[in-house]
Amino acid sequence: MQSYTVEVRRLDPYHARAEVRDFTLALGARRADPSAGFNPVETLLSAVGDCLLTSLAHVADGSRVAIESASVEVEAMRQENPPLLTHIGYVLSIRSDAPDERLGHLVDLAKTHSTVLQTVSQAVSVEGTWRRA
Repeated sequence: MQSYTVEVRRLDPYHARAEVRDFTLALGARRADPSAGFNPVETLLSAVGDCLLTSLAHVADGSRVAIESASVEVEAMRQENPPLLTHIGYVLSIRSDAPDERLGHLVDLAKTHSTVLQTVSQAVSVEGTWRRA
């Protein structure tokens, strides 16, 4: 079993900072202020997207499939009362010479090996598609 620890510190009424090892992430600490940094939902969506891209790179390397580039756009729907996310969707764009069938299989493997995607999908509906970049 692996454990993770991140320290998040409020810097002022508008900003927070997450720290792990020698890395920092600027976060917004004021509700509805997009100028302050990533808000908590955007941070969660970034984690979902990054985990999926990391898993895709891992399974592509293991399968010896070259991925020239990959990006993912992640969006969420939020209800107000109670405040919670009701749906997360993503579109994964991949540039590769591999056939569609092979890429589709890699995407399926990446979803299976994506810790954050698997965890979040236990709490909210997550649906995604992939396309060639």
